[in-house]
Amino acid sequence: MTESTEKKRSMTVGALHSELRIDLHTFYAISTWQGRERSEHKGTIIGMPRFFRLVSGINKDSQADNPYADAVMYHIENLIDDAHQEIQCLLNEINQLFTGLPSGITLSDVVSSEPLNIAVHSHTPVGYRCVYLLVGFDQLALKLFQAYHYGFISRQHRDHQLQESGYLLRKIFTVAMRYRSFPVNRQAFVTDDADATLEQARDYFGELDEAILLGKKRSRFSPPVNAESLRLLNNRLPLSPSKAKVDLNVDKQGNRNERHESE
Repeated sequence: MTESTEKKRSMTVGALHSELRIDLHTFYAISTWQGRERSEHKGTIIGMPRFFRLVSGINKDSQADNPYADAVMYHIENLIDDAHQEIQCLLNEINQLFTGLPSGITLSDVVSSEPLNIAVHSHTPVGYRCVYLLVGFDQLALKLFQAYHYGFISRQHRDHQLQESGYLLRKIFTVAMRYRSFPVNRQAFVTDDADATLEQARDYFGELDEAILLGKKRSRFSPPVNAESLRLLNNRLPLSPSKAKVDLNVDKQGNRNERHESE
């Protein structure tokens, strides 16, 4: 072995490794993580592990230049961002209530005596962002139960906020559940003859937003749009603004009135 080879080996490093774990303190967050099997009277609610698998498949299609996958990834990311803002707003509101305590009274932070500790493994950044949202939901649930216990809010207000915030997560799961993989890419949109698979995708998703097709609206975690596809689209398609959008919002999973069992 030459000296230069030994030097190169000494300068190499191992694979990067990191682990993310979360503590969940409330039944509401834990049941959202686990999901629920279909029963005689209740429909299926997917959990976070299945969401990871679904969004990983969508991400793979996005890497294969599938514009419908791009549309769904963009939609999911926006839903997560909006839900983060809404849950943070609710947390700020409930924390503000505690500032009205008379002097001489202190409250400790509320936690579970035995939280559920979970190792989290997602193949996509969007999966991890949804986990952060779940932890925020868990923190909100803790504060709502504490606020009710000490007489700051009514039971009705507590249950309503839990229901509304839980719906934000179920709505994201719904979009991932409704996605269907069709082996199409952007170049299929510039061929002279309509491809049968592309027609099936159009029938399922509806007309595609041209800003998505041209890569102007895109998840910040998606790979760059295929440059050759964009060149063909810009050269051959007489594009005009489209009002139609991919619609993936309708499903029992996202039913706002779906309730968890009482904690």
